Amino acid sequence: MHTALRKTLLWSLIIAVVAVVATQAMYEVFMPDIMAEYGTQLRIFAFLLTLAISVPFVGLFSVVMLRMRAFNLQLKEMARRDGLTGLLNRTALQDTIRNRANEIRHEDEEEDALILIDIDHFKAINDTHGHAAGDHVLRMVAVSIAGNVFERDHVARIGGEEFAVYLLGAGATGAVNAAERIRAALEDNKTYYEGNIIRVTASLGGALFPQKASYNTIFQGADFALYRAKRSGRNQCEFNGLPSIWQSQKNPEAVDDSDAA
Repeated sequence: MHTALRKTLLWSLIIAVVAVVATQAMYEVFMPDIMAEYGTQLRIFAFLLTLAISVPFVGLFSVVMLRMRAFNLQLKEMARRDGLTGLLNRTALQDTIRNRANEIRHEDEEEDALILIDIDHFKAINDTHGHAAGDHVLRMVAVSIAGNVFERDHVARIGGEEFAVYLLGAGATGAVNAAERIRAALEDNKTYYEGNIIRVTASLGGALFPQKASYNTIFQGADFALYRAKRSGRNQCEFNGLPSIWQSQKNPEAVDDSDAA
């Protein structure tokens, strides 16, 4: 509203000044005697009259333009969101990561991380309880994921039952801890739907996202880790290309295996 008021006053003053200049020129050409005697009064009158007429119309136009702008921004934001869960969609996540790549960052800053999350045996939920129950579960999963990452991080639904989390500056330790928090939260959660209790688990695959890495390369690494999690029995986290921190958490006796999780 303040923006609309500022624009209204600015454009109204411009219009009023133009009206004064035009009035003065007209009287000097056609009625120079009147201009010579009443020039100051005519300028003031033209300025105030034009201002009084222009303010309502310019104000209405400014308000309409601001509302149209807000509506367009709302449409753009809706286009970035998944209609069911309200999370970012795949395109919005990719745009976020590309924009992040253009930011100026310190070389010693912790790396970002990408985590892919796939609900285990989701088709069985739809087959047993119906698609409405499946949608309910997806919304619950979205809330659980978003509630276990930081506000600065980005959560997206990138497929039917597949989600992604882009962690900013998490580093290896932060990425591993976040993945395990999400996995445990989903395992512990109970979803109630029409008197039925539906439990879900998820498989997670992640990869660190170095500053100069491409989206496709990191996504493939996280997707490969997700495949390993599914193949290894589901309801677990796997990471691709992490240092010994992840291997040591899974197997304290393991050493020197930086490419596997």
